[in-house]
Amino acid sequence: MSKPAPLAATEVLVRCAERTRRYDFSIWFWGDGIAIDGLQEARELAADEASGEHALRFLQNWTEQTPSWTDHLTPGLALVKAVGRDHPSAQRLAQWLANVPRSPDGAPLYRPDQPQYRHTVWVDSIYHVPPFLAALGGEQRRDEALEAWKSHMDVLRDPRGPFLRHSFDTGTGVGHGYGWGRGSGWALLGMIDTLRLMEQPPLWAQQDFAELAHAVLSVQDCAGMWRTLLHDREAYLESSATAFFGAAFTAGVAAGLLGPEFAEAADRAWQAVAGRIDADGSFWGTSACTWAGAADVDDDQMYRTLPTETNVWGQGSILRFAGERLRAGLEGTQ
Repeated sequence: MSKPAPLAATEVLVRCAERTRRYDFSIWFWGDGIAIDGLQEARELAADEASGEHALRFLQNWTEQTPSWTDHLTPGLALVKAVGRDHPSAQRLAQWLANVPRSPDGAPLYRPDQPQYRHTVWVDSIYHVPPFLAALGGEQRRDEALEAWKSHMDVLRDPRGPFLRHSFDTGTGVGHGYGWGRGSGWALLGMIDTLRLMEQPPLWAQQDFAELAHAVLSVQDCAGMWRTLLHDREAYLESSATAFFGAAFTAGVAAGLLGPEFAEAADRAWQAVAGRIDADGSFWGTSACTWAGAADVDDDQMYRTLPTETNVWGQGSILRFAGERLRAGLEGTQ
């Protein structure tokens, strides 16, 4: 018996966006940015005005709030789309990001208010910060976007191999979570979002994106998915990492930065993850909140044993994947 065709991208956008609208985004958390981006995709590509209104409500509420340390998680690219690059709130956010503490080698430290993480740099931030700064336009913001990208990559690369660390404590010099699947997904999707917003991105940035993409491609499972630890064959297959990579690969091919083998890999990923969407739009099989360790211990077992669930970063990742397929003209393909 042949497998049923996967859901069409438009249906995924509408179904998963409706499920995502159950979430409250009053205080920004790690997965909120991509969920808000995904809701905007549903509005733009599937005429889902309810999702656009849900995203806009929280963005507008934020513009009236006093700045706080959680603002580094603001959906900046979505904010620019909603209110424009010249809106005072967008400029205020850029200034806030420019003034955070820095490590001695220039890496931004976004949570100095939390003792255990006051010197920590996270891979997730490559998704949140560089695309926002690039979207603001102008030479200064472009340079800030590239500096944020490069300073993160400088500390998140690991001598063990081509994948990125989840985090790096610039105070102790300790890295955590080498090869975390979703982490490389955050990075790749943030990179291609940034590159697409620049008329002439530097060659080193294009190479960063392509090199990480090739490393990720090499460990795609025969089922079309990726594991929660990319280099660990005993780690479980994880939904959000697969959707992240599928979205980044699709966008990279469309931008002319990746070859046809990445389109084929993205198609296999779509076949796999489209079967992990329930009737109510829940995208299951996404690892739960993954806190990078603060102690100098081997934390691989934590990544291998985290439970899976439906959550905002999973919902956002599948919405972004569906959106990129529509932008690439792949609607209805298998």
